[in-house]
Amino acid sequence: MENLGDAYDLSGKTALITGSRKGIGFAIARTLAQAGANVVINGTADPESAQSAVTELQEAAEGGDAWYCQSDITKPGAADALFDEALAFTGQVDILVSNASVQRFMPFLEVTEEDIDYQYSANFKAAFVLIQRALAGMRERQWGRIVTIGSVQEETYNDKFAPYGALKAAQTHLVKSLAKSFSGEGITFNNIAPGLIDTVRNKEFLADSEAKEEILSRIPIGRVGQPKDCSGAALLLCSQAGEYITGANIFVEGGIRL
Repeated sequence: MENLGDAYDLSGKTALITGSRKGIGFAIARTLAQAGANVVINGTADPESAQSAVTELQEAAEGGDAWYCQSDITKPGAADALFDEALAFTGQVDILVSNASVQRFMPFLEVTEEDIDYQYSANFKAAFVLIQRALAGMRERQWGRIVTIGSVQEETYNDKFAPYGALKAAQTHLVKSLAKSFSGEGITFNNIAPGLIDTVRNKEFLADSEAKEEILSRIPIGRVGQPKDCSGAALLLCSQAGEYITGANIFVEGGIRL
């Protein structure tokens, strides 16, 4: 019987993880590096500010290496440029984790066209472009893993998250469509939908003790999620262990949508 642990070994594979200088993206990058993958992380900060993250990944890596690409994927052409830079570092991208996103919490009637365009560029268009770019090489090699990071807002409805939730749902629909079309070529497509995770984005909300207690009362597991809670699902989906999982939407949210 084969050793199942070997199925999680990513030695020789290269992963591009967007929005990964910190938070969920960084936690996933660290886990993939520990599994042996080369990792390219991304953020809007300058390279000097990101050096500590790169160093931590290099120290955690089991045989792989790590690089950083500065890019604001809300800008036109930025996703293409990011992929080109990643290829310049690594030669190929075997695993794409599209994690970068933006969020504007506001009443539906106050949302402007600029708000919609800004969120669309990061929360859907960039993922679409990066998947197109990555898929070409993956099809040639007959192996690839594409994981998008969605949100519990895909299924828990709040008018103040209207564009964000709708775009995350659209991203998951895209992933399922591609899974149906291309999974026979050794490539899997899946989405991870986190709930309330203790990240910089949620720092202000979690500092409000009353709001925190209210939301904790709705989470069956009884705690706020940590970035590393998303890493196990990501490793499964990015490795050979998850080769028979495609078109899935895996919620990592402590049961709040229930």
